[in-house]
Amino acid sequence: MRRSLHIKLVLIMVLLIVSLMVVVGAFLMNSVTGYYIDEFYEQMLAAFGQDNVDFVRDLQTATEDEEDGAAMISAVLSLYKGVLGVDDRNRNYFVLDGVTGRCLAGSVPAPEGGVAVTANISTALLGSVGLASSVTADYMDAAIPITRGGRSYIVYILDSRETARSLNTEMFSLIMEALVLGLIISVLLSFLLAKTMVDPIQRLTRGIEEVAEGDFSRKLEVTSGDEIGQLTESFNAMAQQLEANIAELERAEQMRKDFVANVSHELRTPLTNIKSYAETLDGGVGDLPPEMEKKFLGVILNESDRMTHILQDLLTLSRFDSGRSELRLAWFPFAKAVDDTYQAILMDAQNHAHTVELRLSDGLPQVRADRERVMQVMMNIVSNAIKYTPDGGRIVLSAGQSGDRVWLEVDDNGIGIPESDRGRIFERFYRVDKARSRQSGGTGLGLSIAQEIMNQHEGGLYLVDKSEPGLTIRMELPIQGPRKENGHEG
Repeated sequence: MRRSLHIKLVLIMVLLIVSLMVVVGAFLMNSVTGYYIDEFYEQMLAAFGQDNVDFVRDLQTATEDEEDGAAMISAVLSLYKGVLGVDDRNRNYFVLDGVTGRCLAGSVPAPEGGVAVTANISTALLGSVGLASSVTADYMDAAIPITRGGRSYIVYILDSRETARSLNTEMFSLIMEALVLGLIISVLLSFLLAKTMVDPIQRLTRGIEEVAEGDFSRKLEVTSGDEIGQLTESFNAMAQQLEANIAELERAEQMRKDFVANVSHELRTPLTNIKSYAETLDGGVGDLPPEMEKKFLGVILNESDRMTHILQDLLTLSRFDSGRSELRLAWFPFAKAVDDTYQAILMDAQNHAHTVELRLSDGLPQVRADRERVMQVMMNIVSNAIKYTPDGGRIVLSAGQSGDRVWLEVDDNGIGIPESDRGRIFERFYRVDKARSRQSGGTGLGLSIAQEIMNQHEGGLYLVDKSEPGLTIRMELPIQGPRKENGHEG
């Protein structure tokens, strides 16, 4: 990748330099040629124009007894070489016959075969000034018809453009030198650009390869604030998100495996008990006293009820997970719901010799919620407090308002929850005291269901830190109900 990108950068820089130098060189060389052509004809117009009347009059006025008009015109032109720019090397003048175009005199001897008849000479032979220019021609010329002593002549100025060609040659050499220097600079710049561009891309490539191999831990260093730097930041964020997603998937997969194992275990125990007692009743151990048969049937019924509760709880969680469990929202007095919960559990608490205290703040408002679901959460919390508090314990139900929320706290002085287990009590099938939980008929799903109900209400279910023995659980509800409508008005 580095070689291909480097080659592309070199080619781009070379093409840029070459194109620039070609355009600039062509423009400069054409400008030089155009300047010399324009300067030549401006000089001719000035020399033979009305501003230089004396020069033209000297060319046209013959002297007495003049025998060779061409020689006299050549003598006058010799005096005005500076005005005409004649240097006898690149620019010369000639005196031509105005009828035949034959060379009669000049600043230098006429070329072998005579002066070639050009378009400007043809124009002058017809009696007009010939000042036509051509960029493609390798010369510049001007032909001015002159009448002297009753005879027609042509003053012909010929420039070989050697000066312009020499300058263009030197300029071409300079352009080529600049081109070579530019190419060297372009190669050096391409190396620099390749290093600044390719190195981050290579780091990204290595990072992508590591991510493809399952390593999400490496974070790439962001060395710039340009698009490559932004791409690197996006890659780091993507890798971090992928790592979190994979960790979440692994956690979900482990929870699924644990869930299946827990369901199997929870159902296997009552099924085993039912099978054992049923086989006994079926006559496998001989006749049983009526009292023993009644006891065995009671065990079978209890285990059946336990399986029913497990299945009901599993169906409830399944509806929550699939989003098919809608809330029946309605306004109801929160204090009345707390009091109804207190009255419902009072007898059960007295059977365990518990002291239950109810503390309601004044002026508790009505709340918009699913009353049946909220009561289910309250009953679960209070029932757990009764169940896991040794007989003769103390349970306090407190309710109040905090801002736009109402709350219920259930405090007991029971066995509590070890610090190591506090973060897991809302997990499905999790029990702190597994043996005692099964003996009391618990499925390990109650608090999970309670938390799901509170989440649907956009409320909360928390453990409250306390220094005394026991446990305090706090339930919170928004007074106006959930902002996201996941239910309907009941």
